[in-house]
Amino acid sequence: MKARLESTIAILGFVAGMALATPAARASTSYYQQFGGESGMHSLVNDFVNRVTSDTRIDFYFAHTNIPALKAALTTQFCMLEGGGCKFDMSMKSVHQGLNITQAAFNALANDLNITMDKHDIPVAAQNNLLAKLAAMESQVVTK
Repeated sequence: MKARLESTIAILGFVAGMALATPAARASTSYYQQFGGESGMHSLVNDFVNRVTSDTRIDFYFAHTNIPALKAALTTQFCMLEGGGCKFDMSMKSVHQGLNITQAAFNALANDLNITMDKHDIPVAAQNNLLAKLAAMESQVVTK
């Protein structure tokens, strides 16, 4: 498990660097379809949020969170990032302000997402596309 986490963190760093080195582009709708479209994205996010809220490394960050609202927001955000045509305009900096999120917590969440995407048989290219876009937001999320 430790090797998998270190591998995931290394991949996130590499993919984030790649994303920042190339012009920002909207994801191909084929990525969204590789997540299973609307129903697949909903199922993935549902499993992902259930995983992070029960992960003892980070569960306390979600203790006072409106979980249905979180699931809806993440579904919309992931849909937009993967080219599904959804509109998401929340500021990651304001959403995470005051939460004192550490690098370790960010990495744990990324690891949980990776495990969840593997469980849902999401193709690696679609996984990397989403991870790169999320990793590029790290500086807006990690505040401690």
